[in-house]
Amino acid sequence: MKKITFLFIISFCLGQNTYVGSVSFDYSGSINGSFQAELSDSTLGGATAAVINGDPTSSLFMSAIQSIDSTTVSVLLIYIQDNNPIFSSGNWSLPPDDILNPDIVFGFFPEIDTSFFSQLVALIPDSIEQDSTLLDSTFLEDLITEILLIISDDAYLGLLGSINLAHISADSINGSFDIGALRAGFPPGIINISNGTIDLDGIILPEVGVENESVIPDQIILYKPYPNPFNPRTTIRFSLEMQYATSLRIFNITGRLMDELINGELAAGEHEVVWKASNLPSGVYFIQLISGNNIQTEKVLLIK
Repeated sequence: MKKITFLFIISFCLGQNTYVGSVSFDYSGSINGSFQAELSDSTLGGATAAVINGDPTSSLFMSAIQSIDSTTVSVLLIYIQDNNPIFSSGNWSLPPDDILNPDIVFGFFPEIDTSFFSQLVALIPDSIEQDSTLLDSTFLEDLITEILLIISDDAYLGLLGSINLAHISADSINGSFDIGALRAGFPPGIINISNGTIDLDGIILPEVGVENESVIPDQIILYKPYPNPFNPRTTIRFSLEMQYATSLRIFNITGRLMDELINGELAAGEHEVVWKASNLPSGVYFIQLISGNNIQTEKVLLIK
């Protein structure tokens, strides 16, 4: 059974805060059930959020996936725009004040086919892979619109209620929500989403974040892998200005070491390694280069 990751669009190319953890809620009405998306190495599900700070607005994109079986998942997507350059805690209500230019979009897609993910990947333009600065609030708004068009018949769109993000920092996001949602397709239906909880932690990779200030920043360069997203191979390039003891390792989103591509002395110059991830599940992975006292990291998205 092919695993489908919950981090399917955003985290691989963001240079700003990324979070993982759990989202849960109950729903009743036209359909009844409970939703639980919690990060685990042994399951398909989980929740993620990415924050994009900007000027004059900032945005949060949140996604969560609950695995039903090998071909079926339930998906939650939330997009929130903040009118401040730095995204901060607050309460966002539905319906939005401006229907044509909403500051919040809430979509719940119960029991949809996993082919949904391949359609999502097709929405990412090649330019985003090469330049993550193109990923801004406008791009996210357009992306949400395209997602809703792909599976509009299966979507329950939030119409009434609110999302309260009581706490948001670089370390964590915590919040709650209660939403009334209308089925966009036929036959129509209404569900009440209640007891919604959001509990996410900021991603911190092991050994990342301690750098020797005496090292000249441009001595060592880890370039963006290509292609990204990829399946199953991606090329990793980096350059060293002088000989260093060097390691090149791959971590999954929980911080577990998944592969070690290089561990030893390398000469100065350009280096290239092809990483083959045939035996790993779809998901976001972190490429970590340690050379001398310098540490650099890049994100990649494996889609199978």
